[in-house]
Amino acid sequence: MFEELAKILKDNYQIENIELSTNFKKDLDLTSFDFVNIIALIEDKYGIEIEEESYRSLNTVGDLTEYLEGRIKH
Repeated sequence: MFEELAKILKDNYQIENIELSTNFKKDLDLTSFDFVNIIALIEDKYGIEIEEESYRSLNTVGDLTEYLEGRIKH
């Protein structure tokens, strides 16, 4: 799942060298709009819905990866 998330960030935001500890706001300087767009891309790709209440707890790539692994079965 981490690799797939890193690919989404690279393909849509030209962000490379992603680690699990990478913080969306502090390290990548992404706006709230950027983050919501990333969520929308993920929702479309996997056919899931990520509740807005969950957004606050998804601060790092690792947080989002763990969340998705719990929701998406491969």
